[in-house]
Order: sequence, then C-alpha cells, then structure tokens
Amino acid sequence: MALRKRGKQGFYSAYFRTVMSRPDGSLFYATTTVNLYTTDLVEARALEADLMKKNRDVRNHQRAVARLTKMEIAAGLRPIEDLPAPITRNHRQRRLAMKDALTAAGKYRTLGDTTIKRWRAFTKDVKYKYLDEITPEIAFEYLSGKCPATSSGKNFNNIKCSLNSVFKLTLLDAGLSESPFAKIPNREVHAKHQRPFTEAEFVKIYELAPEPWKTAALISYFTGLREKDVFLLRWDQIDGDVLTTTPQKTARFGRAVQVPLHPQLVEALKTLPRAGERVLGAWPYSPRSSYWQLKFSKVLEKAGIKDTEAGVAVFNSLRNSFITRCDAAGIPRHAVRGIVGHVKDEQTDLYSHDLTTARLVQKLPRVKLGKTDKR
Repeated sequence: MALRKRGKQGFYSAYFRTVMSRPDGSLFYATTTVNLYTTDLVEARALEADLMKKNRDVRNHQRAVARLTKMEIAAGLRPIEDLPAPITRNHRQRRLAMKDALTAAGKYRTLGDTTIKRWRAFTKDVKYKYLDEITPEIAFEYLSGKCPATSSGKNFNNIKCSLNSVFKLTLLDAGLSESPFAKIPNREVHAKHQRPFTEAEFVKIYELAPEPWKTAALISYFTGLREKDVFLLRWDQIDGDVLTTTPQKTARFGRAVQVPLHPQLVEALKTLPRAGERVLGAWPYSPRSSYWQLKFSKVLEKAGIKDTEAGVAVFNSLRNSFITRCDAAGIPRHAVRGIVGHVKDEQTDLYSHDLTTARLVQKLPRVKLGKTDKR
C-alpha cells in the first residue's frame, strides 16, 4: 500500500491490491485507489492502517475459505468444479500517450515541420489518449474526413505518410506491433503538372510583380529554387557566384545543392537592401498564410497568364522554366539534376555535383527586363 497526494485540493489517496472476480469466476489482482479526503499526513496514515487491516482480514478469510474448499473436495464432500480458480496477475500494458508521441519519435529520427503539424492536428481531432487506441478503422475514417473522395489523392497520401511515420517510430515505446495506417492503401493520384512560363510571360510577371515577388521570381527563374527555398535563402549561402543550399523539401536526405549564379541575377542581388540574414529579409514571409499565397496568383491574373493543357501556372512554374531553358541550351541532364536537387531512388545514380558542367547555366541567354536593360 502507498500514500500519494492527488488533485488540486491535495487530498491523500491510498493505493492497495485487492482480489477481484471476473464474470467467468476467475480471480485476479487489481489495484484499488481510495480517496482519504484529508490533507493531514498523520490522519492519512491512520486511515491507511485501518484500510490495510480490513484488506488483510478479507484476504485471510479468502485464503481460509479456499483451504477449506480444497479439503472438502479431497474428502469427496464437494464437486471438483468448486475448486477455487487461481489468482492471476494483470501485467501492466506499455502505453504511450498521443501527446508524448512526437518526443518519443524524436529519439530515433528528426521529424519535419509538416509531419509535426499533421500529428498535432490528428491528436486534436481524434480525441483519443493513447496510441494503442487508434485502430485502422479510426485511422481511415480520419483520412477520409480530412480528404474526401473528391479531393486530391496526393494530399490523402501525404497525410497518411506523415502519421504512419510517427507510429512506425514509436512502435517500441507504445507496445504496438504495427501502425494502424500501415495497411491503408494509397489513393490514385491524378497530378496537375506545372507548366513552364515562356520568356514573354516571365517578362510580364517581372514587370507587374511587386517586391518581394519581383526578385523572388528572378531568383527562381535563374536557379530553379522552389518558393520556400527562395524566400528562406540567406546571404551566407552565396559565395561569389555560387549558391549552396539544402532544399527544404528534401532536407531529410541531407543533400546540399550548388547553383552557379547567372550574371544577370548577380547584378540584381547587388541592388537589394540588406535587412537581416535573408536575401529577401527586407520583406516579411508567411508561407502558411493563404493571403500570402494569393499575392502571386493576383500577379498571374493581372498578367493574363492562365493554366493550359500543358499544366497549371504557379510560382514553381519558374522552376520548370529553368529546367526547360537548360534543356534548350543543351546543358547535360545530370548537371541539371544536381542543381535542382532531385533525390528519387531511380535518379540517385544521376545525382551530380559536377560544378564545372553546371556553370553552363551562367551562359544562358540574358532576359530583356524593361527598357533600360539593352544587353
């Protein structure tokens, strides 16, 4: 037996074992908690001693009855079915609370921001306390609620992948044998490909876009960087005419890319105001804000640039434009892959840091931006 203080009022509670009976008649040990409703330690110990005596008397009586029953059965006075059932112990199941899962998973691998965000949303919505309470049915119901059948299959698969990764990392801590997301099949993905901008379209975007989108578009057009990498780009990542960065999307692979900077981009960067460590630090960046995302859409709308059969028109179309221009200039594909940071398994053998060949991007044609640029 033990004494512990519990609750806001600080009352003492006594913990002790009792013998309980299951519906089938078998017996087992169970832990019982009794609130003593006192904050005085002396009084609590006196009450605890009284409970211990009563509990001991009950157990001694149970043992005496069991011995007498066995003697009567041995003498043939009672049927064998009356033999007392053995007392079994309930082994405490290893359990992991949903709120502690990220900490447990972090012991084995660093989790990405998106995975952490998705897990927190999951724990908030499902309302369960422990990981072992989540069944495959609950997991599928959650995914179906977040991603109806009419929504993107890619979003369904991405959320499933994030949540499944947390479960897989915590199997040992949670005492589970398998993740509830493991056997849920992926949805078919009908991807909307991004199309490249033509040079005329890019010039329109550059002329109409306000800062920081104007410079952000120029950086992406000449480097192939994704939107987030452009806006998080730091000055210390630029050494002369070479940019070295680890793309946010593939940071878990730990692979940096080297991008030779086009002379026209180098000239533009020299004119930027210095504010903080980010290249575009003079302007705020809110990647999770829908209002922020709409700003570039408004630029495309103003320029009359729309989706076509070739694909959708978005900021990352500038990345496609960079690759398309490199192909047109005859730059080897392995050099382009090294610049844009492709890390798929089937491309691993083609991944390259061939900076000498990659410098061919510095010889891409200049873009005539405005009347003052006549070169």
